[in-house]
Amino acid sequence: MDIDRPPIEDPSLRRLFDYWQGKRRGRFAPSRGDIDPAQLTFILPFLYLVDVVGSPPRFRYRLAGTGIVTEYGGEITGKFADEIDLDEKQAAIIAEYARVVRDGKPASSRWSYTKNDDRHLTYEHLILPLSSDGRSVDMLLGGAMIRGGGGAGA
Repeated sequence: MDIDRPPIEDPSLRRLFDYWQGKRRGRFAPSRGDIDPAQLTFILPFLYLVDVVGSPPRFRYRLAGTGIVTEYGGEITGKFADEIDLDEKQAAIIAEYARVVRDGKPASSRWSYTKNDDRHLTYEHLILPLSSDGRSVDMLLGGAMIRGGGGAGA
């Protein structure tokens, strides 16, 4: 059974959703092992993986693509979402991650905020659940079409 695609404007994010949908194979979510980066070259610089750690969950960026790092203005790999500068949007973004973990369903949103270094970021992102055991969400696959003055966003 297909899951309805959340509202997404960016064509690359829509394509990422369709890829994820195809990898589900009747499950509520694919596993990390089902995801092949070689099939995601169209969005690879703007992908990120997030580990779901503990209960209540915290969210650690396992990997952030080069486009995200450039546009964000710094490396986020290895950091928790509550440790990076997301300005006043931090609580809402973390709540969105938690909702995907709780409900096992994708989410998308658009954000605009100014970091502490006065860099203004705008982005649309898609958050997709991944499950290694077929029962619970233990990782998130995200795509973020981010623009922050770094010149990598297209």
